Amino acid sequence: MLSLPLHLKMRLRGGRYTSSEMDDARPYLVFYDAQCRICRRGRQTVERLRPTAAVRFVDSNDAREMARHPEMDARGQMYVLDPAGRLSGGYDAMVALAPILPAFAWLGGLLGIGPVRALGRWAYRWLAANRYRLGGQAPCHAGACEIH
Repeated sequence: MLSLPLHLKMRLRGGRYTSSEMDDARPYLVFYDAQCRICRRGRQTVERLRPTAAVRFVDSNDAREMARHPEMDARGQMYVLDPAGRLSGGYDAMVALAPILPAFAWLGGLLGIGPVRALGRWAYRWLAANRYRLGGQAPCHAGACEIH
């Protein structure tokens, strides 16, 4: 029986993984602050947008989970480790997820243009530094909002 490569199967199905392929595929790892309301809302939004690739969220406050990723210091901002092993942080992490989010895939090229990227990075840093206050929570504690 002829077996097609995964990328061709996906193209034939309109870019969607089956649940068994998502289990087998190396996921995008998204390191985020699950204690932050805005960050949790971001996770829910990504899940609701139905990514076309496997995504696994890792709470950067979960010591046991973070012990599986000793190379990561994921405090201060969101990080994405893509299936190819590329690590992106902050605004660039959001840009790394855009191609697998059908509603935003078309924006991928625009988000990487110099002036857009510069503005996006500035806005992301400000939001990350103020995420607890903006989410109606107590100010950041123990360096949680310091970008590394």
